Amino acid sequence: MMWVLFALSLVELAVVHFFVALKWPWIGWPLTIISAIAAIWLVVWIRSFQKLPHRLDDEGLLLRLGNLKSVRVGVADIARIARGWESGATNAKDAINLAGIAYPNRCVELVEPIEKGRRRVFIRLDHPDEFDTALTEAGVTVA
Repeated sequence: MMWVLFALSLVELAVVHFFVALKWPWIGWPLTIISAIAAIWLVVWIRSFQKLPHRLDDEGLLLRLGNLKSVRVGVADIARIARGWESGATNAKDAINLAGIAYPNRCVELVEPIEKGRRRVFIRLDHPDEFDTALTEAGVTVA
């Protein structure tokens, strides 16, 4: 989905900015430069997903949204890993959504809140079964 967003940004860069540059060249060039920088930043962000994956280690579970945000949670602080949740939960005040523009497929529910009373961290995993197995072996309930 992120690469589709990148492709759309390139189409927007080419088409819209071309017409703006024809009509108002003094606006078109700065707008084109800003959009090109945004497109480059988007590629850097997309590539950071593979370079900065979620990680389970001795310090706990490190959950990331590429290079934008990361949350560290101790394994003992995890109440359970949920595979399903109620509608609208990802936008609730007690939630951190690290799924980006994708729909999350796991929710890490915490014993104690972190970051301004947030008790749930929503994530999107490419291999959710491996994640579930690793956390089950660490003593976390997966439901």
